[in-house]
Amino acid sequence: MFKLSLVILILTAWCAGSYAQTSGGDHDTIQTVAGALSVTKVQRVQKDGATFNATLNGANFDQLYGSHYVYYTDSDGTAKPATRIVLEDFVGGFSDLPSLTLYDFRKSPPVALPISDKLDLENVRWTDSSVLLSADGKLYLFSRNRLSRLKAPEKAIQ
Repeated sequence: MFKLSLVILILTAWCAGSYAQTSGGDHDTIQTVAGALSVTKVQRVQKDGATFNATLNGANFDQLYGSHYVYYTDSDGTAKPATRIVLEDFVGGFSDLPSLTLYDFRKSPPVALPISDKLDLENVRWTDSSVLLSADGKLYLFSRNRLSRLKAPEKAIQ
């Protein structure tokens, strides 16, 4: 377990950073390897409370329920399309913790995987098989559809 924690900490230092982007208004389009992901504010809040619809190539993909959202892509925002996105949905506004979802476009069909509704996300780092999340000064690993907290290695007792 110590080796795993040490490897995760080293990967955290070396992994490329993510670029957080706040929803820019009523419509955002994000280029992904599976096509265009569009997040559009609904004209009227739907019966189930949805405030934004996410569509992938025009087909329904997900719904958001907050007043705003923030997303982190695994691409640097240039010409490279995203393969994964972590999305924060602020259901209770800024006063409540956001709901976190991983959009994985590497899978066929692409999936929206719930991560947590109890994390105040500070940073996201990407590895090939997992996502490292920094929240409230703690480090978490989302891998194989499971969120686990990583503990810093304890100093050797001398």
